Amino acid sequence: MVFVRAIREADFLLYTDALSKIVPWFFALDHTHYSRWVSIHLRDMVSLKELNPDVYAEFLKGNFVVKKSRRAFSAVAIDQAHEQNNASVKGDGGAVGLTENPAALCRWMVSGPEMARLIREFEISTEKRQYTDVRHHKQKRHAQMAFAQDVRSLSQVMEEMGNPFTERSSDLLVLDSRDVMDTAVSDTVRQMEKLGLEKYETYVEERLVNQTVPITDPIKRNNLHLFSRPPVREMSRKQLQMSSLKNDCSLFSRLYIASQIRHGDLDEFFQHENQACPPSLSQMGGLRTGTKSDLMPCLENLVPVKDDLSTPRVEVSILDGAAIINMLRPGTAKTFQGYATDVFVPYVTSQLQHVDRLDIVWDLYVADSLKADTRSKRGKGVRRRVEPTSAVPGNWQEFLRIDKTAWGTWTTYGDVTPAFSALGNMPDPRAIDEWMGPLERFVVLLYDRTSTEEGVNQARKQLFSKEG
Repeated sequence: MVFVRAIREADFLLYTDALSKIVPWFFALDHTHYSRWVSIHLRDMVSLKELNPDVYAEFLKGNFVVKKSRRAFSAVAIDQAHEQNNASVKGDGGAVGLTENPAALCRWMVSGPEMARLIREFEISTEKRQYTDVRHHKQKRHAQMAFAQDVRSLSQVMEEMGNPFTERSSDLLVLDSRDVMDTAVSDTVRQMEKLGLEKYETYVEERLVNQTVPITDPIKRNNLHLFSRPPVREMSRKQLQMSSLKNDCSLFSRLYIASQIRHGDLDEFFQHENQACPPSLSQMGGLRTGTKSDLMPCLENLVPVKDDLSTPRVEVSILDGAAIINMLRPGTAKTFQGYATDVFVPYVTSQLQHVDRLDIVWDLYVADSLKADTRSKRGKGVRRRVEPTSAVPGNWQEFLRIDKTAWGTWTTYGDVTPAFSALGNMPDPRAIDEWMGPLERFVVLLYDRTSTEEGVNQARKQLFSKEG
């Protein structure tokens, strides 16, 4: 807005000051052509006072722009004036067809501007009224009334949705939908101006002052996380598996060939891990995890079945708040207030009919914990500030971002359940040696459900020879 004001008011000092504020943003946002040439243009304009005082004096008078009328705030930049003149010269038909005839094109190029000037002078001389009002059209009554109405509408929106200037949190959010931007985008907004200023100063110092780097050298891009350029999502599990398999195949091939050339023992070769992260514990570089609810079929055999299936009388009931939110869909609720009033509260009230006290617990994802690591693997949905007037997201599951996996291996190999139970009750070396067989068989089935091997080393060798 300051740059537009400098052009419209023909204020040269304000023009150079606005350019000096804009150029760092060109560098930050990777507009390389603007970054390269606007920096040179700005340096030329600032140097005019010493290198060409006469031109500098004319620019101070406002002669660096074009004034086509006497109205206030109506000057235009030279390139914009050229475009307007080109539109007048082309007329209704434009230059269509003239480019195929060089002689006609030359006649049009010579006579076109002069014809446009004559037509414009004729239109001015035939005007019945001479306009003496030099006010800008935005200063007239109807424009001011419309602007006042816009101000009142904005004030009303702030009263309904909350004044954004009283926001004390560090979140960057959309006023109407209350969607919270990603942390990387918020960091970009805070650091963008400083980063652009540093790159601009470095560019001027290296290429214009010291001239140690050519102007035509490429300008390194920042690739910042922006609203239209969200953070790059991680590769899918299938893509990671394919990449891991290719790397494993190449690694094992080289090691296998080296072992044969050096007459190594293949059995000893396959007893060692050949990866930075053991696949038995790691999944694509992260901790191998599962879903807690999938443990229930594996543990059902450990719980005795009671003949009496009636509901016992209890005084206190504890509910998982996150599970309730995932279970109860918004339905026809439009806002979070409606969801709480029409869906969540009635369900909680119905649970109070059977107990004297009801507690609702919520998960807390502490940093550097297993729960936080699991949460990060589920991905990031659209964050939204949960307020009474905030609209309920259309995709409820994406908003919650709960992904499911299955522990089918444990279900098919129930012999490992006593091993886990024994190690959980008595984790000593004797118990580990006693239950190592079922544990190794369980790990083998994790790799290949059809394998008949009992040991991990033998299974590794078999899988390598079978899958290459």
